[in-house]
Amino acid sequence: MNMQTVWYVLIHISLGLIGWQVFTITNQGVLAALAVCGSVQAWPMYEFYKLSWDKFDSMRSSLTGAEHRKRETRGYWTRMGRLWLFRSSAYSLLTLFVAWLMRG
Repeated sequence: MNMQTVWYVLIHISLGLIGWQVFTITNQGVLAALAVCGSVQAWPMYEFYKLSWDKFDSMRSSLTGAEHRKRETRGYWTRMGRLWLFRSSAYSLLTLFVAWLMRG
């Protein structure tokens, strides 16, 4: 586990400790936790984009057909979206779990 992951775990534990009255196991509480965790996870996704875009763009520029380039670009953004959704969901569960522990 790298240090960046440890910091994000600590951030989401802190969110659960701070927002334990808001992040309940109801529809609104889960949506609130997902919204907060999704906004926190926007930064590491931006960092991942900065690291991966140059390599992806160089690979994409070597493709010959415009349709093939478009398909690869769409696939790249689909993978980025899925990664953001997975990260947000996983950290939302952590935040909800910590909030649940705080309520007792």
